[in-house]
Amino acid sequence: MGLGNGFRVIAAIAAAIAVVPFFYIGFRAVQAPPATWINLWNGQLSGLILASAKYAAATMSIATAIGLGMAWLVERTDLPGRRVWRWLLAVPLAMPAYVGAVCAILLLRRGGIIEQMYMAATGAQAGVLPVVDVYSLGGAAVVTALCVYPYVFLPASAALRGSDAVLEESARMLGASRWQAFWRVTLPCIAPSVLAGMLLVALYALSDFGAVSMLRYRTFTVAIYSQFAGQVDRSAAAALSLVLVVLTVPLLIGEAKLARRGRRLVGDVEHPSRPFALGRARPLAFGAACVVAAAALGVPVAVLGYLSLSGWMAPTTVDRIWSVGSDTLWRHALNSLFAAGVAATAAVALAIAPAWLVVRAPGRFTSILMTIARSPSALPGILIGLASILLFSQALPLLYGGVTVLMFGLALRQLPQALATSEGVLRTAPVIAEETACSLGARSWQVLWRVTLPIVRPGIAASWMLAFVSALKDLPTAVLLRPPGFDTLPVRIWAAASESVYTQAAPAALLLLLCAVVPMILLTTTDAGRRTAEI
Repeated sequence: MGLGNGFRVIAAIAAAIAVVPFFYIGFRAVQAPPATWINLWNGQLSGLILASAKYAAATMSIATAIGLGMAWLVERTDLPGRRVWRWLLAVPLAMPAYVGAVCAILLLRRGGIIEQMYMAATGAQAGVLPVVDVYSLGGAAVVTALCVYPYVFLPASAALRGSDAVLEESARMLGASRWQAFWRVTLPCIAPSVLAGMLLVALYALSDFGAVSMLRYRTFTVAIYSQFAGQVDRSAAAALSLVLVVLTVPLLIGEAKLARRGRRLVGDVEHPSRPFALGRARPLAFGAACVVAAAALGVPVAVLGYLSLSGWMAPTTVDRIWSVGSDTLWRHALNSLFAAGVAATAAVALAIAPAWLVVRAPGRFTSILMTIARSPSALPGILIGLASILLFSQALPLLYGGVTVLMFGLALRQLPQALATSEGVLRTAPVIAEETACSLGARSWQVLWRVTLPIVRPGIAASWMLAFVSALKDLPTAVLLRPPGFDTLPVRIWAAASESVYTQAAPAALLLLLCAVVPMILLTTTDAGRRTAEI
């Protein structure tokens, strides 16, 4: 069997694995009695659709404003320290939204850190200082946007670097101002990449569970978890899941098409644009970049560090009851690293075959397999967790309740991302090198092993790191699928924060952030990693 046929078999297996949750959720949803659908529609369905749409739209708008604005400052102006800002503004992607939500609650709630500092400085009474209502649509959208704006920043930065200055200069010669040239020439060229990032943010918002649950904003994912975990009605949970899938599929299709179009329109250019001199606005622009970096990363790290020290140096009775010592915390970290490492490895391994077929043997069958394999992008983590539970408990009861189910769910969550990045990486491998090896008598598998993979190895490693970071942060899949005695850092954060024991959530959140930031720095400081992250 040739390499192409072997890869078709592997790609078919990947597609079959990817589509299983859809069939199972659809099957359970169809089995729901009509009364369940009627009750959902009359009771909460329309409200959930509106609330989720508002949350996705608000998060997308804020993240786009931050991401596109920062990308323009970094790539098009003489902002001081542009090289440093390129990775510093991308690193907040390592910050889970639910950790950002914990920090926002501690800072902004009534009786929070800001109000306590104000009372200590002024001697005012409690309740005098107006506080921001973090438990709202605006609070949830801002917190999430600060964690996901790199989805817009990275592709927008790549597109701005890849746009040819000749186009802008031609517009300037015809009488357009610099701003008119940007809005009429540059922005339309980078629009596909920016829109793809915007849709990716919307997909994230629709799939988010941790931040909205902690900030008490009820969306589809919160309702689905309530239906399932509360044992109210599992068929109702499946029905809500099916509606959420229907809402996310158009966004998924649009994001995939726009991302491919953006990669075709942007590439290396011979005439890079000259930086725009900010003049007197330079300190203001530098301050804006500092504010974004501080709000997205600096302040949360400071809050988590302060709480961790407080819980360690002055433990309360609650802290002692929880008894979270360093040994337990490190065990949670090892569980997280192990689970994320296995999931990332499995996802990248499954992604290579369909990605290679799309790049080297395109066709209708290959496109169908790739589309099916990427379909879990339309499934938020809580739906994959729900589908995995229903599947393994019914079809594979011997594996149910073990760590295999968790690995399956995490790998399935990372498969679409691994497919997208692997496809982009394989497109960078020159076809001439493979053709030369074939002309010298090498077999197809030898060409893959000795020529293609060594060339794309840095990109594949970067793809693995990106999948690893995503799996490491995953909360809903871990909450639903972790076996007894195999708690991870996200689960520990969620459990402690749900009980408002923030001094015990903080050390786990700080350690999780440290584990995620290291690979993110590698991704944003190496050429192969940066290009993979931008895909």
